[in-house]
Amino acid sequence: MLYLVGLGLADETDITVKGLNIVKQAHRVYLEAYTSILMVDKDKLEAYYDRPIIVADREMVESNDDDILAGADIEDVAFLVVGDPFGATTHSDLVLRARQLHIPTQIIHNASVMSAVGATGLQLYNFGQTISMVFFTDTWRPSSFYDRVKENRQIGLHTLMLLDIKVKEQSEENLARGRKIFEPPRFMTAGQCAAQMLEIEEDRGEGAYDPGSLAVAVARLGAPDQQMAAGTLKQISVTDLGAPLHSLVLLGRAHDLEREYIRGFAINQAEFDSAWKTNTISTISSRSAMSIFLIHGFKWSRCNVRIHTIIQEVDDAAPNNLMSGDSEWAMRENFRKLYPDAMEHLPHLRFIEPLNPNTEKFAYPAEPYVFICDVVVRSEDYIDISKEMAKGITQAEWDAMAELRDAIAKDEGIGWYAVHNGDLELAKQEREAWDEEDGVEESNGVAHRIEEEQKMEGKFSRGLNDGIARLQVDNAGLEQGDQGQSYPGLLSSSAASDPSGSEIPIYKRMVIYFLEWNIEYKWCHFLVMRIDFTDPDNLTDRIQARNSSRLGRVTVDGISYEYLGTGSTTLPKLSNLLPAKPLTVTYDSQYSNFIFAAGPVEITASFLSSVLPTDLCRTSVPLSYLTTSVRSTDAASHDIQFYSDVNAAWVASENNVTIQWELYEGSNMINASGHVAGDPDPSSIYSWFVADCICWGISLTYDRFFYLQQAYEFAEEMDVPLWGNFTYSSSPMDAQNFSFDSGSSGNVRYQYLMQHSLQGVVDSDYRPFATREPVFAYSHDFGSVSSASVRYSIGSVQQPIVRYLSSEGVVPLQPWWTQCYGDIHQMIDFHFNDFEQTQVLAARFENQLKADVDDYYGANMAMVFSNSTPSTSPPWANTTQGYNGTDKYGNHYIFDSRNGYGFLDPQNFTGIAVPDVHEAEAYYSIVALSARQIMGAYTLAIPPSSGASSNLSSNATDPLMFQKEISSNGNTNTVDVMFPAMPFFLYANPDLLRYNMEPLYQNQEGGFYPNEYSMHDLGSHYPNATGHVEGNDEYMPVEESGNMILMSYAYYKFTSNTSYLLAHYPKLQQFASYLLDFTLTPGNQLSTDDFAGRLANQTNLAIKGIVGIAAMAEIARICSADDPSVAASYASTAAAYYTQWETYALDPARTHTLLAYQWRSSYSLLYNIYPALLLDLPIIPASLYALQSAFYPSVSQAFGVPLDSRHSYTKSDESMWAAATCEPATRRLFVNGLASWLNVTSTDKAFSDLFETVGDGGYP
Repeated sequence: MLYLVGLGLADETDITVKGLNIVKQAHRVYLEAYTSILMVDKDKLEAYYDRPIIVADREMVESNDDDILAGADIEDVAFLVVGDPFGATTHSDLVLRARQLHIPTQIIHNASVMSAVGATGLQLYNFGQTISMVFFTDTWRPSSFYDRVKENRQIGLHTLMLLDIKVKEQSEENLARGRKIFEPPRFMTAGQCAAQMLEIEEDRGEGAYDPGSLAVAVARLGAPDQQMAAGTLKQISVTDLGAPLHSLVLLGRAHDLEREYIRGFAINQAEFDSAWKTNTISTISSRSAMSIFLIHGFKWSRCNVRIHTIIQEVDDAAPNNLMSGDSEWAMRENFRKLYPDAMEHLPHLRFIEPLNPNTEKFAYPAEPYVFICDVVVRSEDYIDISKEMAKGITQAEWDAMAELRDAIAKDEGIGWYAVHNGDLELAKQEREAWDEEDGVEESNGVAHRIEEEQKMEGKFSRGLNDGIARLQVDNAGLEQGDQGQSYPGLLSSSAASDPSGSEIPIYKRMVIYFLEWNIEYKWCHFLVMRIDFTDPDNLTDRIQARNSSRLGRVTVDGISYEYLGTGSTTLPKLSNLLPAKPLTVTYDSQYSNFIFAAGPVEITASFLSSVLPTDLCRTSVPLSYLTTSVRSTDAASHDIQFYSDVNAAWVASENNVTIQWELYEGSNMINASGHVAGDPDPSSIYSWFVADCICWGISLTYDRFFYLQQAYEFAEEMDVPLWGNFTYSSSPMDAQNFSFDSGSSGNVRYQYLMQHSLQGVVDSDYRPFATREPVFAYSHDFGSVSSASVRYSIGSVQQPIVRYLSSEGVVPLQPWWTQCYGDIHQMIDFHFNDFEQTQVLAARFENQLKADVDDYYGANMAMVFSNSTPSTSPPWANTTQGYNGTDKYGNHYIFDSRNGYGFLDPQNFTGIAVPDVHEAEAYYSIVALSARQIMGAYTLAIPPSSGASSNLSSNATDPLMFQKEISSNGNTNTVDVMFPAMPFFLYANPDLLRYNMEPLYQNQEGGFYPNEYSMHDLGSHYPNATGHVEGNDEYMPVEESGNMILMSYAYYKFTSNTSYLLAHYPKLQQFASYLLDFTLTPGNQLSTDDFAGRLANQTNLAIKGIVGIAAMAEIARICSADDPSVAASYASTAAAYYTQWETYALDPARTHTLLAYQWRSSYSLLYNIYPALLLDLPIIPASLYALQSAFYPSVSQAFGVPLDSRHSYTKSDESMWAAATCEPATRRLFVNGLASWLNVTSTDKAFSDLFETVGDGGYP
């Protein structure tokens, strides 16, 4: 037997146990000693292996292998290879020769540089082709490696450079003379490699990399004295890493997690950070701020990319990073399976992305589509458009692209495009450089580069490689929002021309679309040029802003008053259509109430979205109520009719998507004409079902109530679900006449205005919402009455509701309400008829909430009342001058609305609370809204069955609870978004916290998450709770590990559920172990405030981990009761860490804590000490609470205290946590400030967790 035994990387002890046993029993042992070397000599190996070793040089292995293989068919021969046996092709050749001689072989693998390079922190699946770098000589400077590096960099992959070693090498003279005289061993250093790379770049000049490109140099990988250095190629070229062996990795596009890791061994961290910003977005050319591609292909909506990857389970393809090597490969392989005939003719299919740098997100700020291409030409010095287009496309390729297009993007055109892909900041810098060098023409404040000599007739100018196409463009073409503006140099003729002026007869004209103008920089973020076959004059924008609407009118004695929506704007001015006059708006934890004057009546529109945290069935229903009532204000009866409709834009994000609808009476579908007249059954419930139909050839089967023929389960676009349906229900109730209608908004609404009733028609012409806008309407006629009321229910219903990774695989989960009520019709029926009981339950919760707030603030505080009439404005509210006054506590204050300081103490100019506002009322206004928004972000689902094929669990007692991270990136069950909701769950129903954490525990305890710390979220986009099996979720290890420990202990603290802690104790210990290692000095990690960016050793982040360790001590007292030393160890470590934390975290004057360790001029909200107070953890001394409480007023602004000293914005949740740790006056400053922001600022958004503390209090 011939054994090829891997030895590992460093010394004699790296051999595996299996390999060592083979070596000790082998008849002969050879050591291959020319592709790599160990860092110990042959004598050490022989002593450790207890076997003599024959050194096999290149000549023996490649020319005299017979000596090695001799007798291997009857005795064991061990061939030792440094690293892994298959790290070099010569070893494969040796195996092949053994096979030819019928010698059996066995491979004993070991670590090699190819795998151990992961020690750099760079992810292995982001590596491309591996390159060998040889020593240059005076006459031989090979550059073949350059093309491989360039290919890697073009698709964003890292390049591992294996460096030359010269062992037993002859000089040219000795080789020529046949003298066996060998040169001293030489080993290339990383510095030599970097210098040689820069030499070749200077010669080739193609921009594959430059002196500022980032790389990681590695020395003695795997050895105890292993050393790494990260920096630019220029820095590495002069860096000495000592003894061999060395390797070098040139970075491609890199993940933030990779950056965090390699930054730790940066040669110069400041220069590293600067180089990182330049390198990670534009990896191909230092001279090119924008990568430019000429491609032939078609556009594919990124939404549909995401849907495709979900449905086809192409888990290795990232929709927002299709240009990466692994994503491209995975998608091509999937296409080969789905479309084998087409892909046979598309061997070089590529995915090119137009990137939009108008984002704070660091990597891949992608546009909402990607190009699928069969031809890709990348800009170097220039692209000769006519030359490339003249090469043509074969008929087979054209037909294959058409087949692929028809399968996945039927409405898109195939054509030639020029695509920009790059970095706005670099483009801006290039732009400024041009302006200084050549001058700029200004027009309407927009700077345009004018290059008269470069008309771009048939080619891109060399300016493309400078970062931005230098285009001659009409000034009018750069007006914001003007799309489709033509390029006059080409459109002046009837056809495109090559550089010599010869006509290209196939291509009729070129159009340039300018998109997404940046008003701040006066320069476009990116542009796409499409060379099209069609006339561009009638281009329309497919993607329009959604205009979802809901219209409500009440007709009083023939005059219709519009109280909801703006439908009247679509009609001519009519004497019988007037706007209702708004009077008051009130809300509580359950209702939002809008009162209007409408002639002789008052209209009340009352929305009820019940917050019933202990009633899982009612909580799981995805519907809300609207009750519209009228009462006479003149004591007379009036002729009253109600009208309400919704339009189809509620269910689609694009105006070209076909909408389908149906009307049901109960569970019976109503056909095209089903007018309800005369004396309708008041108990019947009528429901419009509205859904989108997006057709691209995938057929799915649904429950019979979900009538879509094509839909995209578990996908959404612009926060609109692409499966399920939108329902709008009502009932005749006490109306004399009840009618319905669907059709064009103008027709239906005008019909009602003229007739005060509807035609009873179900429009059968399914169409997009922008085509004769479909609306779905109800009308109630009550005749002559003094009061009347109608009820509607509305909601978006998805079934199934969540895609979940479990031990049974990826399974769809049904909504919890199906277990309570049955099918969708039964659920709608229950909900509609349950209104009165829901009101009772809602009032019970509301009254308890008020009572608890009152109880907290004490008898001497004002009682809390919702729906109360607003009091007279205080005297300071409307002044435009400074105002002096005294609040109810006797505190003097000064106030000037012209500045952003808010109310100040005139003695020391610290902030005081907004006066003339009861803190109890202010606090109630905050928690009432918060309760509604918390419950609105969650979904309850039936867990997977145990061992059953069905995704319905029979009579499940506990649901799984899933959360969407709204107003952000849409993550599922984001741990640091669940964490701020913890106090509400502990107050309202602690089991909700358990239901919410359970999917996270199931995923991590099921072995689906590889990292030692807690995962950040359960899925990149709701409702896909499929985890992160590669461990590449957002990197917040201290944040999330601390959160999971604190939430788990909090649940126990409020329920005494010991079994819960015992069940998850091993995982909690794992999280705690990470905190023990990293929380005191967490390094450059993200906290929950990831929008503020990374910052090393954040004070508030470190204290979270310390409080988490203190909580772990309490958990250990329960779970390790038989070994008190475990809890004692956690407790003593937490105490010791806190002592050290104080020395780093406090300002030298000991007035406040800092934003980051020893950053003297900084501060931040120290909200992470609140859980210690909430859970009675004895880790935070009273002096720290008092210190922060005294400090916050010194930095307060009009709407509260800024989150930290870097910005003027703050977080509402974190402000309230900080308030809870303060003495009453400071607490009141926070509470009244937030309530004031709620009351005086204008917005069309929900209660935000992020807003400015100055100015108009807007969103950052």
